[in-house]
Amino acid sequence: MIFDEVLNEIAQRSDGLQGVVIMGMDGIAIGEHLVDPACSIQTVGIEYASAIKSIQRASRSLAAGTVQEVFISTQSSVFILRLITEEYFIAVALAPDANHGKARYLMRLAVPRLAREFS
Repeated sequence: MIFDEVLNEIAQRSDGLQGVVIMGMDGIAIGEHLVDPACSIQTVGIEYASAIKSIQRASRSLAAGTVQEVFISTQSSVFILRLITEEYFIAVALAPDANHGKARYLMRLAVPRLAREFS
């Protein structure tokens, strides 16, 4: 399945990646790949899905255009969420010292492939 291929590719090519998930805004995971078993990437996706919805509403009210990516940096992890469609996104959890740029690049490349699966 393409979801597993994409998740595995991102996980294999991103140093410092803890986990990656494809999730709906309803909090239901389509697929996930864990590198660090302590990483609860599904919980991350569920919690930040509501934040994405709020950011989308704010972006619409500001006429700022469509939200493409959300970057969240915490003391213990970095989370990057990239919208695939209005209803689906891909999220990665990374170590704070990981190569965030490479993960962002791989996600950006993956989105068109994933978007075709949802259309």
